[in-house]
Amino acid sequence: MRLGMRGWPKAVKVGYKTGLENRGLHPSGLEEILVRRPADLEKIDAKTQIVKIAHSVGERKRIAIMERAEALELTVANPGAKKAEAAPETELIVKEPEETKTEEEGEPE
Repeated sequence: MRLGMRGWPKAVKVGYKTGLENRGLHPSGLEEILVRRPADLEKIDAKTQIVKIAHSVGERKRIAIMERAEALELTVANPGAKKAEAAPETELIVKEPEETKTEEEGEPE
């Protein structure tokens, strides 16, 4: 690698760094703000910042953060999988099997 021979991974050189104005931004161009609780959302500017929920936040608090962010019209970078909503409670209709005719009960000849 030191000699720059083929077969080695490319060495990091001058020119691999991103521009100063884009460094540390989300790919959307917004500044990422780490959020751990719903109260942290009050300080975020929707035009220049994007919400990133901390990985240590549990499901209950994540749902609360998502609801509050939706109310404030904020973008969330990692919303996580939505929990499947409960199916509507309807009665299941069970069909009884039809009676099959046997040879003894068959039609008269």
